[in-house]
Amino acid sequence: MPVTLFSQKKYGHIKIQVPQGVVCQDHVFVVFLDVEGRIIGYQTVDLSISSTPETAPKEIISLEDGKTISLKRFIMMIGYSCFAGLVHAKLFNYPSFLIMNSENKLDVDVINNVLGEIVPEIYKNNRNLKIIDYNDRVFPTATFYYALVQNQRKTAFLMNPHKHVIQMPWKTGLELEKTMIASAISKEDQHEHLKFLAFYISKFLEDVDKTLKILETVKKTSKKELIKKLKEIALTSTITKNYVNSIEEYILRRVSPQVARKIQD
Repeated sequence: MPVTLFSQKKYGHIKIQVPQGVVCQDHVFVVFLDVEGRIIGYQTVDLSISSTPETAPKEIISLEDGKTISLKRFIMMIGYSCFAGLVHAKLFNYPSFLIMNSENKLDVDVINNVLGEIVPEIYKNNRNLKIIDYNDRVFPTATFYYALVQNQRKTAFLMNPHKHVIQMPWKTGLELEKTMIASAISKEDQHEHLKFLAFYISKFLEDVDKTLKILETVKKTSKKELIKKLKEIALTSTITKNYVNSIEEYILRRVSPQVARKIQD
């Protein structure tokens, strides 16, 4: 690989695609290297979205009792806004909690497995959904208990088993995640929905990388100018101010607050 790949990169990572057959006979994959050329991860590129069903298609979500359901049904079970919030929390590295008592039933392990499937390996973190036990005998009024938890965990995403978002600690909303989810579950083949969602998240992360490359060359830039530059190089993405706000939040949370401050309103 050319040395200039590393000399021109100050932070972030470098992606090198390895064609099928060169190393692995079955897969195309991407190797992730840090700015000093050290391998820090890889991701198989089996998300070449195809509408052709598998010979023996499998349902998307496997539950503890052995049953399987589609992603669309899974989202209906936990709530559209709750799922979008969990995706945001996982991607942007916020803690997330499900407040529930012993009578409620939501399988947290299944939810965490789904969230783990949609985030590329190199971007994964250990921010899994956790349970906060709600004792309705001690706190007969749920809203009062929610307020206590909100006060204790001000930076966390909070939800309950009744499809209600209790707290969303970010300002950018859920437009990005809801758009990606809606696009994924609108596809005809329900067995590909999870792969489509993972694909859209990967596209967003690619646009984050494009933004970082732009920011390497400037001391600061306005969002208007950044939108213009991204539209020139991210031709397959819809670049809006809200989209750039999400990119800025991601850089702030997961790359560098100092770099994020280069983006000016």
